[in-house]
Amino acid sequence: MSTAHPQTLYQALLAMQFLLFDDYVIHAVQNQDTQVLERCNRRDMQAWVMASSVPLILERLSATGKADESRKALGDFLSAVTLMPVTGEELKSGLKSDAPAYSHALALELAARHKLQGIVTTQPAAFPKSDIPVVTPEQLDGVLAQAQQPEPAVPLLNILATYPQIMEGAEAAWMSVIRSGYFILGPQVEQLEKEMAAYCGVTNAVGVSSGTDALLLALMTADIGEGDEVITTPFTFFATAGSISRTGAKPVFVDIEPDSFNIDPKKIESAITPNTRAIMPVHLYGQCADMDAINAIAQKHNLLVFEDAAQASGATYKGKQAGSMGDFGCYSFFPTKNLGSFGDGGMVTVRDADLFEKCKILRVHGGAPKYYHKLIGGNFRIDALQAAVLRAKLPFLDTWLGFRRANAQRYTKLFTEAGLDSVIGLPPEVVPGHTFNQYCIRVKDGKRDALRAALAEKKIMTEIYYPVPLHLQECFADLGHKKGDFPVSEQAADEVLALPAANEVTETQQKHVVATIRAFFK
Repeated sequence: MSTAHPQTLYQALLAMQFLLFDDYVIHAVQNQDTQVLERCNRRDMQAWVMASSVPLILERLSATGKADESRKALGDFLSAVTLMPVTGEELKSGLKSDAPAYSHALALELAARHKLQGIVTTQPAAFPKSDIPVVTPEQLDGVLAQAQQPEPAVPLLNILATYPQIMEGAEAAWMSVIRSGYFILGPQVEQLEKEMAAYCGVTNAVGVSSGTDALLLALMTADIGEGDEVITTPFTFFATAGSISRTGAKPVFVDIEPDSFNIDPKKIESAITPNTRAIMPVHLYGQCADMDAINAIAQKHNLLVFEDAAQASGATYKGKQAGSMGDFGCYSFFPTKNLGSFGDGGMVTVRDADLFEKCKILRVHGGAPKYYHKLIGGNFRIDALQAAVLRAKLPFLDTWLGFRRANAQRYTKLFTEAGLDSVIGLPPEVVPGHTFNQYCIRVKDGKRDALRAALAEKKIMTEIYYPVPLHLQECFADLGHKKGDFPVSEQAADEVLALPAANEVTETQQKHVVATIRAFFK
């Protein structure tokens, strides 16, 4: 068994990801030992069980003569943990170990490869000496009870934190894709489109290669191009205005509301000209723009509405899903989004049935049938492997958004209780349904960058979304804008700071963040 000072061992186990060895699983099921599972349910730790061990575990449990009861009890236990698939390469690597027991060697191999923090077993002495802690459940509790907890590092986002929840479904789906040979479009993409359409409350959805391509494809489908103008916000990610420019159209900027960070509907009509074809609102940070007001303006002036919902999967506005209220809805599945793939991906929802068919044709170079082109499109296809991952994640989306909302509410409560709400600006939920893809505070009086540096010293990661508004970007200099043209956006760019608030962020981490900010302002 590996040994270490309690404090050193505690620091090694902070991430709390453990492999539950076969003997412990058998012991826990037979004796109804729930202490490790209770930690998992409290989100104090994540537990893994080697998938290759399940048949042996069930065989030993069934040896008691109660096979049906054993099968059910093991199933209940495994529903609270995550099965770890074992690859052929890992099985072969385990054979090269000089450990006397192959199962122990394989467990150590997997724990090392997956960077787990320890192995829980009832017989630690059976394991060969290892750098990976091998502990009993009682030893684990004892170590944690004795150790003084150090200040936690707080990443802005840990995209692997939710992987244990979706791993079984995602990896099974990936294997299905690999075995089917449908790598481009195919059944997984078609199913994702149906499931996303149902989730968003729309009829038509098209899977595409990225959120940026979703915007571009939607604009192309509507024949937006040279000489046209599209009204949008200067305070957003570059892809919003960049996609407009790529069609040959002109982005026309309108300033934002100071509370929601979204385009200000009261300022839209004054920007409309005879060349205006559309409005592209952005549901920034996961909060929907004022779609009733925007749609009313669009209907009055016969304009299209393109919703940039890249940051707002799952967000709602008066009971309607982001991306379902305009003529087109555009989503991003970049890994950091509410619903993120394992690479690039996106989706377009299309209200009009004819435009939906055109959108699908433009997605594949404008060819219909194949190799016959009446239109010039692009290669905007979503990868079937990414579609499989997204399908595995989609059933968990609302649960994860619940954690995000709870974290946002806790931040606001903690900041208010600390008296910091008069020092920093807290993000309001202007309309119920905010998903807090980002929890952005405002830091006034030019102190934002200094606060960010102070947080970094405490290993608290933050981000600035976005430091330069689009009208001041060099590539848009030909639009003729200058500093001061959109003062609300410029002030936001100088003040916003995104704090760690994703669903995996814990209450302890949030208290650490708030305490650090409070110390900065003392």
